[in-house]
Amino acid sequence: MGLLQRIRHIRRRQQIVGVLVKNGFGYMIQRLGLDSLTPLAERPTLVAERPGDRLLAQKLRQSLVELGPTFVKLGQVLSTRPDLLPPVYIEELERLQDKVEAMPNAELMKQLLSELGHPDEVFAEFNPEPLAAASIGQVHLARLKSGEEVIVKVQRPGIEKIVQNDLEIVLGLAHLSELRSSEARRLGIKDMVEEFSRMFMRELDYAREARNTERVYQNFADDQRVVIPLVYWEYTTGKVLTEEYLSGVKLGDLEEIDRRGWNRRKISQLGTETFLSQIILHGFYQADPHPGNILLLDENRIAFIDFGQIGSLSETRLIHLGELLLAISKQNMDKAMSSLQDMGIVGDLDDIEDFQEDFADLIKSVSGSIGKLDINRLRNELMDLSYRHQLKMPAYLTGLMKALITVEGVGKKLDPGYDFMETARPLANKVLEERLKAESVYKYIRRKYYQDIKPLAALPSNFNKLVRRTSEGQLKVRMELDLSDKAYHGISRLISRLSASLIITGALIGSSFILQANHAAWVEEYSFLGVLGFGVAIISLVVFLISSLRP
Repeated sequence: MGLLQRIRHIRRRQQIVGVLVKNGFGYMIQRLGLDSLTPLAERPTLVAERPGDRLLAQKLRQSLVELGPTFVKLGQVLSTRPDLLPPVYIEELERLQDKVEAMPNAELMKQLLSELGHPDEVFAEFNPEPLAAASIGQVHLARLKSGEEVIVKVQRPGIEKIVQNDLEIVLGLAHLSELRSSEARRLGIKDMVEEFSRMFMRELDYAREARNTERVYQNFADDQRVVIPLVYWEYTTGKVLTEEYLSGVKLGDLEEIDRRGWNRRKISQLGTETFLSQIILHGFYQADPHPGNILLLDENRIAFIDFGQIGSLSETRLIHLGELLLAISKQNMDKAMSSLQDMGIVGDLDDIEDFQEDFADLIKSVSGSIGKLDINRLRNELMDLSYRHQLKMPAYLTGLMKALITVEGVGKKLDPGYDFMETARPLANKVLEERLKAESVYKYIRRKYYQDIKPLAALPSNFNKLVRRTSEGQLKVRMELDLSDKAYHGISRLISRLSASLIITGALIGSSFILQANHAAWVEEYSFLGVLGFGVAIISLVVFLISSLRP
């Protein structure tokens, strides 16, 4: 990192901390061990506020908006982490919007020229007025030379560098926080920021979004109810995405749906079934299914657009999730606890008995029929429980719950009598039956054989190689030390003392040689250097011995 960039990082870091302190989050800066980054005059004002206060939650949202797109996205991710924030903060962060003014036309054309060549040579028509604009990029309507109407998503010039710099700074703050704060280490702040950084950088890659879109397109190739836009790869890069334009009615446009005489209940069932198909059948789903990303082409066909945010679920995770929902519906406490442990939500809790009691109350509070289960209520109950007991909710689960709640909310808006689980149950039962068929079980066992059992057959051969290399003296051992802060500083101090002792010893020996070399003609001219070096070495030795006596 160059000097100028380092200076910019320091200024940006001070700005981030300053905005948080200004808006009343000095207590958070202290708890994370970052108070040394604030000016000395402000440190006495870093008093603890009430974390559950609604006004503070609003100030946090405002702070993130003030700090820019990276922090808006971070806030949206934090809104899915009830294990980190109280419910009042979650509710406030869910209101974060990413809407900004469109980029100047000159910047737009320059970006297109850089990525695709001159726009006039690529497009027969290109509307410079965006259909939508966000902090990362904006969307335009265009027509190819071959006549197809397309949507062109253009990334803002320089935004990747801005985001990357912010992510480096936040990651540095997270690392510093874990060094200084046991609470930050317990929460795994650094791991969370690293995962967020990977997710955000993937979202900035429009070529990756194109691959996501193409995968969903192939998943639903045989489902006539679902339409996914076709990607035009020859006009797609990491910063420009060109795909088929789909004309339809937004799922949330109730007035237009009613004007066309479409059946709302039928549409809500269609939306739920097709979205759940992404999850249950394919384990690869649109993670941001808000009404603007879902279009109705007619009463019987639905289109999903925008796959920048994707969720994925392995078959094992799907099974664990299904077992948890089934256990809750049957009020089976033991099975539900077992599922939570399998999902990595419950580990070694200090208050395991209190948690079991609270979780039993949660199970009793929801209906005994899975067909009447309210997903939003279940999420809120789990959110409150996870915060009170400091559970670590898996990112895949919080993201999935958020997506399901969005779908449930849209369904209820379309049809007040809508019941998410009643619609979902037939599809879930069908998939469960398929997985219990002999052929499916055989495929699962065969896959597990190749993943887990087959490698065991290689153990004798690998053991023979180990013995042979050991006997030939060719065995190499790689060691990595995972040290605590105290051990790390202890070793650093030991190395520093060893280095100092070597330097002092060298100075003493060298000075002694100079003072004793009386037979040389040049000694008189440099005898002062010998005395000076000897004196400095003696003083350094005394200082070194005193410092060595300190703990």
